[in-house]
Amino acid sequence: METNVIYQEDCIAGMKKLPDNSVDLVITDPPYMISQAGKKISRKSLSSKSWKRDMDIKLDFGKWDNFEDEADFFKFTESWFSECARVLKPKGWIYIFFDKQKIGYFDLFLSKKYGIKGRTVFAWLKSNPVPSFRKVNWLSASEFVWVGSKGDCKLKNFLQQKEMFNYMVTPNKSSYGKTTHPTEKPELVIEKFVKTNSVEGDIVLDCFMGSGTTAVVCKRLNRNYIGYESHPEYYQIAINRLSQGTVSGFTQSPSEIGSASQTSFNRGLTATASPTPKFPVGELSLNPDIQSNFQTASLSEVQQNRDNRK
Repeated sequence: METNVIYQEDCIAGMKKLPDNSVDLVITDPPYMISQAGKKISRKSLSSKSWKRDMDIKLDFGKWDNFEDEADFFKFTESWFSECARVLKPKGWIYIFFDKQKIGYFDLFLSKKYGIKGRTVFAWLKSNPVPSFRKVNWLSASEFVWVGSKGDCKLKNFLQQKEMFNYMVTPNKSSYGKTTHPTEKPELVIEKFVKTNSVEGDIVLDCFMGSGTTAVVCKRLNRNYIGYESHPEYYQIAINRLSQGTVSGFTQSPSEIGSASQTSFNRGLTATASPTPKFPVGELSLNPDIQSNFQTASLSEVQQNRDNRK
């Protein structure tokens, strides 16, 4: 079985060629069926300078996220999940980014059917979510990852207790993005999964490789990887990203972990920053636009609001 390769082919057909119990860890970000064909949100005409942008927010991710109906989508989901379960080694773990409204499908149906034990739902919290321009709902500041294991087992590398919360805070793609892929995930989140669930030399499978983030992280951490990406443009993006040696997603040293994003996150809550991060965040450097966008109130404004409530 060849490793450290991304195959440009359908992942279900590709995984059928892999032996049973052959990979140590699965991390993947499959289609959610949330794409809205032809729809976008324009930011050019917004009155607020803080929110105004030349680039629209696209709600149409592409044909790869479109399905005839939910039955078609869930049939597809079961097809790739069953193959992941087959090739995953006993005591191996699986991480699946998924739509919040459908994520229960794994615990209710698929995990029991294919011998995978549901462990938790991990939350990726975004410190700079897309604003709600029409103000009709809460800001969408979280994405969810279904976590399971093949049998009862411990994590290979349980870190310190304070590092093992089932959530992580980072900015969204506008801060860390390196590619044009619409759903590129942060390397920091993927790295957390790889570090806690594998050791050097292990094989990590990503059956929806997208822009190549899982492969980039595995290369940096000396893990082997196997990936599948059927979309020609995204496949080429992933290959180029690996060949160019873009394996570091960080702009700060390890000693500065969490300082920038923690400050921004705390500002939105209390307008103060703690010298010791209270949240499991990563080493990030936010640009000024993102920091100003997320900072909803100045210190003086917060103090004034407090005084008014007295």
